Amino acid sequence: MFRSILIISFLFLLSGCSASSPINAKSLQNPVPASEKSVAAGKKMYDKYCAECHGATGNGVSEKAKTLADAGAAKPSDLTDDKWDHGSTDGEIFVDIRDGVGVNGAMKGLNGRPGVSDEDMWNMVNYIRTLKK
Repeated sequence: MFRSILIISFLFLLSGCSASSPINAKSLQNPVPASEKSVAAGKKMYDKYCAECHGATGNGVSEKAKTLADAGAAKPSDLTDDKWDHGSTDGEIFVDIRDGVGVNGAMKGLNGRPGVSDEDMWNMVNYIRTLKK
């Protein structure tokens, strides 16, 4: 009986973690078309939750980024270049936004934040795609 409970618990935990695996993240498809409305909504969310660190233009330049760098912490990514350290597919970007990135949660994810839906995060993916130089 105990063994069955242990196995079921393990499978439950494993299934909960699988959505964040690199393989599953890479294959996630963006269900939100990159319309003007989506990009505008994504910019609004980006400005509220991301610009403080990644900068108003997404280039990774901001006062907070300077403070982090001065403290020896990880510098926020430049979202306008071709270098994507944490994956470049829509699914990978979505999972980064949702779950956060980095050691000790250097970038906090938005999952579970009141008022932030999956659609909001997909809109942010669509907006971030427009930042490329």
